[in-house]
Amino acid sequence: MKIKFIFMIFIFILMGCEHKSEEYYKAHPEEARKRSLECRHNAIISLDCVNAYKVGFPRDENLTQE
Repeated sequence: MKIKFIFMIFIFILMGCEHKSEEYYKAHPEEARKRSLECRHNAIISLDCVNAYKVGFPRDENLTQE
């Protein structure tokens, strides 16, 4: 039982560490948009989601903060 619990924790840690770079998403913009929408829908905050969001929904540089 204890080994099973430790194994499950290990799997969750590995799953959380898996992410794609911003450069990857720049090469695959449709996947970036799809992943960022998935993250938003499931309320996931991870490095993978941040990278996907940066490419999938780029900030409009013409906007100014007032």
